[in-house]
Amino acid sequence: MTTILIVSDQLEQSLGQLNDRIEGSIELTLQQEFDEMDIQKLKQSLLEQTAKRVKKEREMFENGKPVFTYILLAIQILVFLLMEVKGSSTSSATLIQFGAKINPLILDGEWWRFLTPVFLHIGTLHLLMNSIALFYVAPLVERIFGNGRFLFIYLFAGFLGSLASFVTNPNLSAGASGAIFGCFGALLYFGTVYPKLFFRTMGMNLLIVIGLNIIFGFSVQGIDNAGHIGGLLGGFLAAGIVHFPKTKKLLFQLLFFVVSAAIVAGGLFYGFGETTRAVDVNSSLVLADMYVDNGEYDRAYKILTEAVALDEKTPELLFQLSYVEIKKGMTDQAKRHLQSAIKKDPSFHEALYNLALIYLSEQKLEKAKELAQEALKIEPDKSQYKDLVEEINKYLAQ
Repeated sequence: MTTILIVSDQLEQSLGQLNDRIEGSIELTLQQEFDEMDIQKLKQSLLEQTAKRVKKEREMFENGKPVFTYILLAIQILVFLLMEVKGSSTSSATLIQFGAKINPLILDGEWWRFLTPVFLHIGTLHLLMNSIALFYVAPLVERIFGNGRFLFIYLFAGFLGSLASFVTNPNLSAGASGAIFGCFGALLYFGTVYPKLFFRTMGMNLLIVIGLNIIFGFSVQGIDNAGHIGGLLGGFLAAGIVHFPKTKKLLFQLLFFVVSAAIVAGGLFYGFGETTRAVDVNSSLVLADMYVDNGEYDRAYKILTEAVALDEKTPELLFQLSYVEIKKGMTDQAKRHLQSAIKKDPSFHEALYNLALIYLSEQKLEKAKELAQEALKIEPDKSQYKDLVEEINKYLAQ
């Protein structure tokens, strides 16, 4: 309870305090004396205004029951269980199979990978943390914006989070974090429209949570902070596009739509641009490994040749490409790429070993022995290196 003393020589200040308190507008006619009836009328007027405000505020949180929240929660748990049955949620091959964000495949036309990562999680802890966040944050957003608007906000935020990750982070990624940050963004939009109600209820707590999560994302490796920030922006923009139920601000909503479309178009243009193709060595190697495991050497060869065209300095790429070329019978090309890998990294013992095998097949025994011994010197405990040296010595003895 707040007591405000209204006196004639401080009327404007006193009424200002009163209006701020009730978030309304009250007028008071000065009289020489105020009897009990006048005071009761004033109290009644204040109570009526406060009751109307409370009712209006309550209605703002009753635009929908959290139906889609629980559906989304169930979907991500079900998908996680399916991933564990099919392989492992921490396996790159399984994640790729279920639709994780991996740039080479997006560049190859698999556009749905902008959305499917929202339903995937890498490990039990990742699923648990995002499920808890979804359970506590999303129902509030769904109650404020209604079911259909909430679903649009969630999916658009997830999409924009994946797009931001695609443009800035070429590593494989998955998770509902971007969409959950989109819920934070939608609540920030609520705060810009109703700032007093926002800060009286959730405001400071929400800002602290967002700030801590972003700081944590920048300070810990392995967290896709670009996806988080993209999702936060996506949720804010999506909330502006749909606005609130039972209210319309068509020009305002159109402005948010145009800005959102421009950001999406710009992100796609940049990400798919020839000079800025968002591919990294690790993603290409992971994808190529998956194709090699499945015996799909042609697809592995395509991925690796494209990656090497963009990055000729990474020995691991050259080595993996040479392995695929050996499997495809392209021995001369494999030899050339192994020589390049060893030149860039003389301690690359696997490349030394494979090149020794090629020279052995060509009956160039002295060169094969030299390379095999070098590999054995780097890794003296490797039994296959010892066996190869002994085998070459036997050929030489004959």
